[in-house]
Amino acid sequence: MPTLAPYSNASSDVFPGGQLELIVQFDSWKNSGQGTGASDVMIEIAASGAADSGAGTPVAQTSAGIEQLGEGLFKYLWNVPAGQATGTYIVTWTGVRASDGATVTYTQAATVAPDPEAVPLPGLYASVAQYRAWSGDSYTPAQRIQVVLQRATEDMDLALVAAVYRTDADGMPLDPQLASVLVRATSAQVQYLLAANDDSGIKREYSSTSVAGVSAARAQSQQGGALPRLAPRALSILRVAGVLPSAPLVNW
Repeated sequence: MPTLAPYSNASSDVFPGGQLELIVQFDSWKNSGQGTGASDVMIEIAASGAADSGAGTPVAQTSAGIEQLGEGLFKYLWNVPAGQATGTYIVTWTGVRASDGATVTYTQAATVAPDPEAVPLPGLYASVAQYRAWSGDSYTPAQRIQVVLQRATEDMDLALVAAVYRTDADGMPLDPQLASVLVRATSAQVQYLLAANDDSGIKREYSSTSVAGVSAARAQSQQGGALPRLAPRALSILRVAGVLPSAPLVNW
């Protein structure tokens, strides 16, 4: 079974709800790199057997939607459903080669990757979608939320110094209940930081400022402060769950 020529898109990623362009060139002979005419071209997209978790065959063998770009060069646009299961899919092209009348098959891999807004990025305790679900905030742009999620996660890390719980190789909690606690606490911290609109943490150190007069009055509550402020709701979530290192019961 020939694989795709090097200049074809042999492996591609796409998110659920996105569109993936798949291209194949039929060679005059195996791996020649020289295109030849082809007829009866078909395509099929099926979940990889080893990673198939019920994803099935999203595109049964068909010729519909295949566009010929040149001699032996064909394109298919896969409109991935929004609910498509993530994982690796095998794209199988078949056709009759004009040079010798042989039926040939080409395969390539296509990966449906998790939606970056639905799944926390590496090192973060919550995703954009989880924050939106907790807060009901549907207006703040996702890019802005991702930035603040990083800061909120760092605040959680500082608050959890000396806390005891099991983690994986990336430092993420292994206990599902604890993971849920951190999703809620991090979301509360994100909401707090977005409302404060003070990414650098400098505004809260002053009770008043004057741009033209270059005058500022430092807030007494912030003088000598060493730690960033946690949102009251985030702190409450962590305390009730017994996650903080000072909690009387640490059972994670």
